[in-house]
Amino acid sequence: MNIPIPEDLEHRLQPHLPQLYQRALEAIALEAYTNGFMSAAEVQALLHLPSHLATDAFLKQHGAMRSLTLEDIQQDIHTLDQVLHDRSL
Repeated sequence: MNIPIPEDLEHRLQPHLPQLYQRALEAIALEAYTNGFMSAAEVQALLHLPSHLATDAFLKQHGAMRSLTLEDIQQDIHTLDQVLHDRSL
């Protein structure tokens, strides 16, 4: 996905683009999560957060907590099953 930016503004922003890119990605993830378009697991994957706890902390820090959905709970159960299975090997 590309966001068009006028060339003169892009040159001025160039030194700050990595931070701006990350903040824009976070804003998109927060908006999508809050509106139910994205699960917490998808936020974690999009932002490369290291764990479910880090994802929860990120969402709480930005006031983007919502009620758990059945999909969220099923994803958590699936993840827990995988972790327990991997530990038993």
